[in-house]
Formats: sequence, structure tokens, C-alpha cells
Amino acid sequence: MSVKNLFIVALACAGIVFSSCSKEEEEPVVGIVSGSITPLGSSITYKLEPRGAGVLENTNDSVAWDVTDVALSEATVKLDPTLDATIFYNNQPVGAQGVVVNATSGASFTVKGSSGKTMAYTLNIVRAKGAEMGFKKKASLFNGLPSKIAWMDVTVFKGKFYALVISTKSATGKSPDDMEELYQLFNSVDGLAWSEVPYTVSGAKDVIGGEGARLVTFKDKLYVLGGMRTLGKDKFGNPAELEDGWTGPSPVIKQWRSYVSTDGTSFEALLSKTKIKKNGKEVAEEAMYAYNNPYATVTPFGDKLYVHGGYTIGFGMMQGSSNTLSTSDGINWEVLTTTVADDAKLTIPTIGTNMFAFKDKLYMIGGFSSYISPKNMKNGVFSSTDGTTWKVVAEDVDGFKNLYQSKAVVNNNIIYLFGGETLGEDGKTRGPSNFVYRSTDAIHWTPLVVPKSFTGTRCASSALMGQAVWFFGGYNTVSQGYYAEPTVNDIYGSDTWNAIFK
Repeated sequence: MSVKNLFIVALACAGIVFSSCSKEEEEPVVGIVSGSITPLGSSITYKLEPRGAGVLENTNDSVAWDVTDVALSEATVKLDPTLDATIFYNNQPVGAQGVVVNATSGASFTVKGSSGKTMAYTLNIVRAKGAEMGFKKKASLFNGLPSKIAWMDVTVFKGKFYALVISTKSATGKSPDDMEELYQLFNSVDGLAWSEVPYTVSGAKDVIGGEGARLVTFKDKLYVLGGMRTLGKDKFGNPAELEDGWTGPSPVIKQWRSYVSTDGTSFEALLSKTKIKKNGKEVAEEAMYAYNNPYATVTPFGDKLYVHGGYTIGFGMMQGSSNTLSTSDGINWEVLTTTVADDAKLTIPTIGTNMFAFKDKLYMIGGFSSYISPKNMKNGVFSSTDGTTWKVVAEDVDGFKNLYQSKAVVNNNIIYLFGGETLGEDGKTRGPSNFVYRSTDAIHWTPLVVPKSFTGTRCASSALMGQAVWFFGGYNTVSQGYYAEPTVNDIYGSDTWNAIFK
């Protein structure tokens, strides 16, 4: 081959090489530059950034430990791609407004460049590893709830907080004839922002609950049990349940109340289906009202739901109730005859006590029997395997004394006991218990660290969500009367507290 031809071939090869290099240099980088994720209902946004091979993560901005799985399952993700690239989620382009994803299950994104080059990313959420033991005030006002709350009870149902809220509003005056009593249901994904649930009751112009009603999740259904309706007419015009008393209109409980829902929206009234048996005999429907005991303590245990204590109305006034009932289906109830083993004269507490499931047993702590007095305070610890026969585990708890209307929550063999009220050594003075106690055996209790501003409340509501225990509201006024029953003069607080359960 001539020198001239060799030179031409060399130039051609060089052209191919340089042409190839230019193509590689012009090929743009395709990927995600940055992004953010906002859990449902949250005002806090967390930063996302690409990490390693195809991972999108909030490495340096961990999601708070008390953000719920439900909030993350409907989180909004916003992403910034490289120049001239488009991000796809489920084969749909992601715009500037972002996209709602289930961040708990590793959502996947694909970035496609103008040249057709692609890059895939999997979302990985980093949670804060934990929090210090102690309580934190999350809010001083309920966001989305009524202002004049008379009663509130909270539970967790299908991954969300649900709150039964009883409140009043007045058109012209303060008498029950002038008041409207509101029986509302709300839910929340974060325990802070609440939205009203437009529930219905099948087959009747009816509402759910009442003052002292309990909201409880049992066998994947939402139940509303008991409650009085004494403060005003409901939205259908049904009047307050009152009767003539010695000094004027007096409250009265007229019927058994229970409602159930499988979806948290459509409720069924169970009165017509309910059967209550006592000593093997069925209680007549017109007599079942005696087992509607407002402010009772309620807990699932094993295959059954147990209801104990609370109040009843006799001679036009509130009095303590000693009823204990159980059910396995929410319809058929049995009245239990409770006894204390080895001490026939001893009785379990009935008013302001906590009944809860703990280490394969039912436990009862705090409260009193009959009426408030030093001799009637229950400072021991009681346990039972069936709700009928109770044993004295300890004659006196270690850590507090004369405590009632506190709130207990159990998780992973740990108990937290929140607030309540105590009777002083003089047998007369009452005051808030400004403590939250922790125990691993229900006998020995240690106070947790709480802010100096913490003030305990009576009859607070509680819920357990993931690692977090939450407490809501409660009466921040000191109780009155022989039975410490809530009255129209009590003020319901609006604080929300939580803590990591450990």
C-alpha cells in the first residue's frame, strides 16, 4: 500500500475515534438531582437525595419517629430531574405538583432522558431511630375539633386515629331546651389534624354515643358503647334525656346503646339485636338501660371485650356502677358476678379505675368504690384471668396513692399511667396528679420526665400508634361530689401529648 493510501486510512480511523468520543461526551447524564417527601396531613417536608446505585433516600433528614405508617402510605413526593429528563411513576409522568405514593413499600421511579437513556430509583425512607424517654406536648389546641367539648374518646382503627366527640352549641340560652348536643366522629392520620367523618346510622334518624360513651376497636370493627344524652337536643330534634327531679330536670338513662361499623363511616344500631344475660337469664330490653354505664373502663382481652364500672343514675343523680360485662361478638353480653379470691369482704374498684390487659391477664389499678373517702380508695393491684375471679397481686402499689380517673396504656409489657386525680391525706383535698408513671409489673411505678408545665387531667383519652403513645384532653378541673362524676361545670382540656413507648 502506498504512503498516500496509508495516510488516508489513518485519517479515516482517527475520524472514527474522534466521532465516537464526541458522542460519549454529548450523552447527557440522566437521574434525579433532589426531592422531598411530605407525609399525609403533615406540615413538615423531608429532603430526598440520590444515594448509591438507584436509591432515593432521606439520609440526612430522618422522618420523625412518631409519623404514622398511614401518613407515609399517602405521602406526596416531589422530584427534580436532570436537564431535559422526565420522571415517571407507574408509567405516568411526575409533574411539578408531585405524586402521592405509598412510601412504606419501596416506591419506584424511572427517569428517562431525551436520548432514551433511563435510570431507575427505589424510594427508601429513613426513620429517626428513637426519641428520649419523656413526654412532649404536640399541641395546645385541637385542630379541627369543636371548642365546647363535653366528652371525647379516642381509639385507633384501620391505621388512623378516630375520636368520638360530644359537644354543645347554644342558639338562645343555657337550658337543654336551647342547646344542641353534637355527636360527632373525627379521624386523623397524625393525631393533630382532625377531619369530621360524615357517618350514618342505618335504619333510623339516630346518632352515636353520648357523654361518657366509649369508642373501642374490637375484632377489626369499630364500636361505640354506652353514653348519656342529657345536654341538649340532637340534630334530628330528639330532646335531651331528662326527667322531673327534686330540684328540676334531672338526667336519666333510658336505654342500652351500642353501635358498630366495619369501615368507620356506616354504623349499625345494635339495640334490637343485643341480648344481655345475668345468672343465665335474659334481661328484658326495657331493663337493659341499667347496663349502659357512662365513663366505664373498656378493654379487649383474649377473645372477649370487657366493660367495667362507670356510673349509673338513681334518684335523679349519678352514682357508681359495679357492673362488669363481657362479650365475644358485641351483641351477646354476659353480666359477670365478680369476687375477690381469699377475701369475700373485699371488692374490686368500680369508679375511676383502670382495667387493662397485661401479660395474659386482666389488671385493675386505682379508683375507688361506693364514694370518695379514704376508706374506699383502692390502692392495691388486682388481676384476673377471666374477669370474674380477681386476686390481690399487691395490697399497695409502689409509687402513688389514692389515684383515680387516670389513664393506662399498655405496650410490649410496659404500662404508662397518665394524669388523673388524687385524694389528699386529709381525706378531703383533691388535686390533679401531675405525673406520668411507668411500670413493667403493675406494682412498682416510676415517674417519667415531663415538662414543668405539665398538668394532669381527669379521664383523658389515649391511643397507641406504632412506637408512640398519645394522650388527648381530659378534664382540667377538680372533681366535685361524692362520686367525682364529670359535670357540665367541668372544662375539657385541649392538649395533645405523646411519648415513645420504651
